[in-house]
Amino acid sequence: MSPKILLVNPWIADFAAYDLWAKPIGLLYIGKFLREYGYKISLVDLQDRKEWDSEPETGKYIHSGRGKYKKTRIEKPDILKPIPRHYGLYGATPEQFKNELQSHSPDAILVTSQMTYWYPGVQKTVAILRKKFPETPLVLGGIYATLCSEHASKVINPDHLVTGTGEKQVLKLLDAMFDINRDYATIPDFNDEGLLPWDLYEDLDAVGLMTSRGCPYTCSFCATNQLHPHFHMRQPEDVIREIIYVYDKYNVKNFAFYDDALFTNKEQHIKPILKTLINRGLGINFHTPNGLFAREIDSELAKLMKRAGFKTVRLSLESSVKKWQKEASSKVSRQDFQNAIYKLKKAGYQSREIEAYLIMGLPGQKPEEVQESLDFVYKSEAISRLAAFTPIPGTKDWQRAIDNNYIKEDIDPLLTNNTVYPCASSDFPAEKYQELRHYSNQLNNKVREKNG
Repeated sequence: MSPKILLVNPWIADFAAYDLWAKPIGLLYIGKFLREYGYKISLVDLQDRKEWDSEPETGKYIHSGRGKYKKTRIEKPDILKPIPRHYGLYGATPEQFKNELQSHSPDAILVTSQMTYWYPGVQKTVAILRKKFPETPLVLGGIYATLCSEHASKVINPDHLVTGTGEKQVLKLLDAMFDINRDYATIPDFNDEGLLPWDLYEDLDAVGLMTSRGCPYTCSFCATNQLHPHFHMRQPEDVIREIIYVYDKYNVKNFAFYDDALFTNKEQHIKPILKTLINRGLGINFHTPNGLFAREIDSELAKLMKRAGFKTVRLSLESSVKKWQKEASSKVSRQDFQNAIYKLKKAGYQSREIEAYLIMGLPGQKPEEVQESLDFVYKSEAISRLAAFTPIPGTKDWQRAIDNNYIKEDIDPLLTNNTVYPCASSDFPAEKYQELRHYSNQLNNKVREKNG
């Protein structure tokens, strides 16, 4: 009889959280891999709003596609007590989680992890799992487990910790648990081809997609190369089959690309994908929460995006200042950005539909540099999405923050939360962050007013 493996996507623990079509794609790829090698898998996704956000009496689903998570307020960790905001778990209530576990009897449990400073959500998830299944082996993997492995081992105390690409590692680990022998020389480290196990969800109105793994760039603030050291792209035909199957089988009309470099090798990758989907006339919507490389947007691609149904267009800019653009691998210049805006508008997009990611609070960054970037996006007639910098272990900016005494090397991950403003200083105080966020909102309102 095949061993039963329970996949668990834990709570988010934070001051705020918003669902941008999120699904635990990495965990689902591991589930897909294990199923291919004979394991029986099930899933508890504590962040699945479609599952947990119904009103008890009517059963009405409050939000669809994207929206606010249900929040269960909990006591703040001591180290965050000075922050004057309520803290909570986002997703299922503890009662819903415990009730759901009554229908499971796993032989092993796999728990993923995401943002490093969300680890209290992992802690509380694991505590409930341990109480319900005290003898069941528990394996922890994911972003937090990879980037903060020592901290995760100590604080979460899983039976096994997996870092980096997890598919083959987990397979070998589980095989050892259940005395299964196979020839690993013939088994790849991972396999992104084929369909993810979306049948694990009772109901779907949006799914996440990854047409590639990793990124060819090495931005100073990004940890993608630690998580996926090699850039790997799927075959366009395989991506097309996945989209069409999910649309036909589950009537899903919203797809979010979670690639870090979606437009790389565009002539052989994204363009053929979009052309085929346009010819099929499916009437679906695409979203890009991870940001797009403006340099790659030519006139043809902009038109394909519009025709294929790209509804959420977010460009990776980070800064309009040349110094910070260089730190971001020089993947976009001011001219690249403005060219992309021009081509998107020629293709039919309105200014209010085009957004740009900007970062404030990088180690050594000046407030006036952030304001300059906000003004640049406004003059380019686009919407700015301003995010406070979060230092990520192992990145160049993490080391720069340590070297310049913004943070300590052994900092609690909770203090890297962007709500805490970890790199605030006398030159760039927390109050200035708030002023810049307000300024961004003012400029965005002007753009929206101009465009109706």
